[in-house]
Amino acid sequence: MKHIPTLVKRELSAYFFGPMAFLILLAFQAIAWMNFYDLLDRLVRNPSTLSGVLDPLNFYISRSITFWIALMVAIPALTMRLLAEEKRSGTIETLLTVPVTETEVVVSKWIAGVAMYFALLLPFAVYLPFLYYQGNYHYDVGPLYSLTIGMTTLGMMFVAIGLFFSALTKNQIVAAIWTFATMFLLIFLAEAGYNFAVAKGSAWADVMQFLSIFYQVYTFGLGQLDLRFLAVHLSICAFMLFLTIKLVQWRRAG
Repeated sequence: MKHIPTLVKRELSAYFFGPMAFLILLAFQAIAWMNFYDLLDRLVRNPSTLSGVLDPLNFYISRSITFWIALMVAIPALTMRLLAEEKRSGTIETLLTVPVTETEVVVSKWIAGVAMYFALLLPFAVYLPFLYYQGNYHYDVGPLYSLTIGMTTLGMMFVAIGLFFSALTKNQIVAAIWTFATMFLLIFLAEAGYNFAVAKGSAWADVMQFLSIFYQVYTFGLGQLDLRFLAVHLSICAFMLFLTIKLVQWRRAG
């Protein structure tokens, strides 16, 4: 694993060769500001709607449809090139001839993708101290740690999924579409399935609620760090990375 730091630097620098990474980061900065402005507006108009110390986090991120739609676009855009572009351009052949293992290649690309994911979330963290110190809205900071951990494992899972689809094809657009479709399934269809199950009084309602990303992140925002959710995220992440490594090994052997 000694080559991973060098490979991660290579991947991070590659993100900024074109304008896409800058545009995505700028878009998330704008979304963070809009969400923060909406939170301030709610507090000014009717402070009682956010009377709990936990509510700001759930209005700010967990229940922001704009944030989740943007995330479903950003993750595929950031991961689609990681292996697909290497295969399309033929640089993957050169990379695999140097003394690095397939695991090092895959893990380094995944780490770079996770680092970019953190960069997307950074603007949302920047504004909250202003609400606490300048706005004198002294919410409980404890749930921030729970939300941070939960969003971290969730991002690790999403990036691993995107990396897997990037390894399946040479076409970046195809990789992005499959990643988007999978995230849509996990985020919106699971929530829709839960609402449908509740409406029908189905016994599957509890299962669909457990699988709902909205419910998971909402729970994190309440300061409830359910280890079962983290286990699911990390298990899927590890499985996707394992499959990706096997795909790269198969390509190298072929």
